[in-house]
Amino acid sequence: MFKGFFWGLVAGSAIGLLFAPQRGDLTRAQVQQRLNTLQQETQTRVSDLREKSSPMIEQVRQGVNSTLNRTQTSANSTLDQAQTTLNGTAE
Repeated sequence: MFKGFFWGLVAGSAIGLLFAPQRGDLTRAQVQQRLNTLQQETQTRVSDLREKSSPMIEQVRQGVNSTLNRTQTSANSTLDQAQTTLNGTAE
């Protein structure tokens, strides 16, 4: 499915460039300019997304660490209780 889409895109682009109403150097310049604009927009959006998501990621990280600490404390407590019970049974 992806191959068909890719080859269709390639064929459509090639046909479009062959029948373009202007010279190739103008078309290439326009394509390059558009790609540069898209790259700048993408970098801006990625930067904005990083800024907005950083606090959320940190909050999730703290929540996970807190949960891990509580789980470890609970497991240690259970282990201590089991050892105490076994020591009391052995005596």
